[in-house]
Amino acid sequence: MKKMKNSKVQQIEFSSVLFDALFGLVVFFSIDSFMDIKNPLHFIFYLFTLIIVIHWWLIFKTADDAFGEEVTDSGLDLVIGIIELVFIEYIALTARSFDYIASCWFLIALFSVDLLWTLVWRYVGEWKTTNVQHIKSMERELNSNLKVTFIGLGMFIIFIILSQFISPIIYTSGFIIFYLFFIILTFRYKIIDIKIF
Repeated sequence: MKKMKNSKVQQIEFSSVLFDALFGLVVFFSIDSFMDIKNPLHFIFYLFTLIIVIHWWLIFKTADDAFGEEVTDSGLDLVIGIIELVFIEYIALTARSFDYIASCWFLIALFSVDLLWTLVWRYVGEWKTTNVQHIKSMERELNSNLKVTFIGLGMFIIFIILSQFISPIIYTSGFIIFYLFFIILTFRYKIIDIKIF
């Protein structure tokens, strides 16, 4: 029985360690590419995508803390997490070549997959725990995530429609402002449950 319990803990830890390692690799290779960028506007845009990567790592870590075994030993959660990481990597790769339209599309895809993850756990998945308070807490977290993700998705869909009418410098500024607003929302609705001070 003890051996089975240890095996369960290792399975749960594997998911968390895997995502930490993959996020670490994305950040490492992103930093490694900075020296090749000469254009200041490209540099700012690429630097900001590094903030996006770190922000999503915090979202992943907070989800692990909020849902624990409910999601960390789920095969579906692992697959969706890997898909999200692929989109995060492509956001960074397209930003490096300053293909800002493609970066925005990959960000929209990332929001869409996260929306799918939230809807599955909110309305399809079954909770293993019988603790009513914990279930209410998780459902509250999912409701907040739905609201914030819908706002983020809507903002960037509108933004990409308007992108054909604006210059690269205005696009870059708008992209950063919109995403900073999304970051504020994730703190406001406690999607990321860490204190600033």
